[in-house]
Amino acid sequence: MTSNDYLPSSTVLCFENFKEASLYFDRVLPLNMGRMRGDSTVGDILVGYPEEVPSAALSHLIDGIEGNTVTYSHATRVMEFTANRWVEFAKEVQPYARLWSPDPRRPDDDELQNQYRKLQKSYFADASTSGATPIREAFRRYAKGIGFDRFCVAVPTAAGAGGSQCDPSITLSKLNLVDASQAEWRQIIELRKDIESHRKLARLRLFIHKNYADCSFAYIEDDLSQRIEEYERVTKKFGLKTTLSSLSLLLDANALQASAGAGLVAGLFGGPLVGLSAAAVVEIGKIAVNIAEKHHDLKDWQSGHDLAFIFDTKKALS
Repeated sequence: MTSNDYLPSSTVLCFENFKEASLYFDRVLPLNMGRMRGDSTVGDILVGYPEEVPSAALSHLIDGIEGNTVTYSHATRVMEFTANRWVEFAKEVQPYARLWSPDPRRPDDDELQNQYRKLQKSYFADASTSGATPIREAFRRYAKGIGFDRFCVAVPTAAGAGGSQCDPSITLSKLNLVDASQAEWRQIIELRKDIESHRKLARLRLFIHKNYADCSFAYIEDDLSQRIEEYERVTKKFGLKTTLSSLSLLLDANALQASAGAGLVAGLFGGPLVGLSAAAVVEIGKIAVNIAEKHHDLKDWQSGHDLAFIFDTKKALS
């Protein structure tokens, strides 16, 4: 794959794992928005299936602006806008799967899950039937109706783990390098707003493109795991070397002699505690500067690492 082929998608139509997808894509469109309920504990309206997304977060996933959970004005607009398009989409895919319960007041979860699996299987098979819109064309119309011409579809990991991935963000979302399942939507939205996080994500996408073009998913997974282990090993080693370097400064023979001499003289005039402070201050200053310099070097190395987005995101969501 050449550099000219590098066209990462910013929008994804998502069957599941919405939180993971939201880390790697600017826009995330759930494929089933047929369920909606209020939740007083969350203080918001929850939308979607198989995972419920608060409306404030959903509006940020769709157009990048967080909804207001006091007036619900923005979230309501986004939900109405997408709901109209989603109903059109649900009608088009009805020959392949029925995405809503006949009685929305008493949804049958087992039947809904069964229909959602049918939708997935139809998409994988690139199904078409006489007199109906081909399944993938229905997906394209749904995305375009909301305003996205270029998009990709994130399929469940179990169904699409094999083979190489042409889009870096799809690869990343399926590797499970960051566990976002227990993260609060508030944490995820703050990450999505962070400019520096976006820069690190762009660098990570380029790294995936340059190093893993046409590679199997298994190879990418194993190679990245090895690189992550190396990062953690170097970080630990860096910290140990900093500690040993600081100790070597403290135990330097000449410094130790000077420290003892200064301590003896100061002790004669000001007592042992004053003597200890006077003797130690120069050496402590040297150690502090040494630690600060090495800590700064480590931070620069970590921040500029190709996988920095992964490590920073793990820390932010932990």
